[in-house]
Amino acid sequence: MNTSDVVAVTSRSFSKNKVLIKELKSRYKHVILNDDGISLKGKTLIEFLQGTNKVIVGLETFNTEILDQLPKLQVISKYGVGLNNLDLEAIQAHNIRLGFTPGVNKRPVAELTIMLMLTALRKTHVSLANIKEGIWSQERGNELSFKTIGIIGFGHVGKLVAEFLTPFSCKILAYDQDPDIYQVPLEDILQQSDIISIHLPLTEATKNLINKDNLRQCKDDVKIINTARGGIVNEVDLLLFLQDNPKAFGAFDVFENEPNHTSPLLDLKNFYATSHLGSMTEEGVIAMGLAAIEGLDQNT
Repeated sequence: MNTSDVVAVTSRSFSKNKVLIKELKSRYKHVILNDDGISLKGKTLIEFLQGTNKVIVGLETFNTEILDQLPKLQVISKYGVGLNNLDLEAIQAHNIRLGFTPGVNKRPVAELTIMLMLTALRKTHVSLANIKEGIWSQERGNELSFKTIGIIGFGHVGKLVAEFLTPFSCKILAYDQDPDIYQVPLEDILQQSDIISIHLPLTEATKNLINKDNLRQCKDDVKIINTARGGIVNEVDLLLFLQDNPKAFGAFDVFENEPNHTSPLLDLKNFYATSHLGSMTEEGVIAMGLAAIEGLDQNT
């Protein structure tokens, strides 16, 4: 057991998971958990991490302003896969090592993506609402089989989504910002796809990637799925597009601002949302947590 390092866990969900806590405490004697379940940021984050030299982080923001106040910090290990909350240049400048396992949550996110595709095609949530209101509607939907699926972002999750679609005999069009990945132009995906599924990180280059200009190129009944990061799809532009094209559909697991209870998208019949549940399976949480624990020692 490690008796010299002091490990803090800022993530609320990690701090509530008995399996992960037991594993972490079997390896480290000195562990500080976010038992209060509060969202740590700014001053509260700095105060929580005082005296620690290793930390497991979730969605908390780490930038130069924060790191300047944490001179003892040596290792940041990521619980999850997105790095957009971490200023990587600042981390490197402070000589802090980063523990990170790409693709650790790919299976639950890919499974949720398929579910959202089927929801967009069959509108099952609308049927449930109708039943509760005494309406026995048998509105026709569409099949997933033989559809053209545009996958924007062909990394760990995007590739697994394509694999999951194999039994449905779909035509897969892939686009990625990595020039070494076989792909088609983004314009082809926008123009040809029946369903567009987004699996990119949020960066300056991908913010508002799907906007009113790109939406104009899409089919009027396109289904747009985003289980990646909020902000990649311009939500105002999508709202107008869905209002003008009632046969189109949007399905999000992520929003630009979260939690989000007031988006006008939520009032549309041709929109569906989940509350950032992509990796939130029992199996997915354990996999992410174990990877984060390993990252405390295995890092760069």
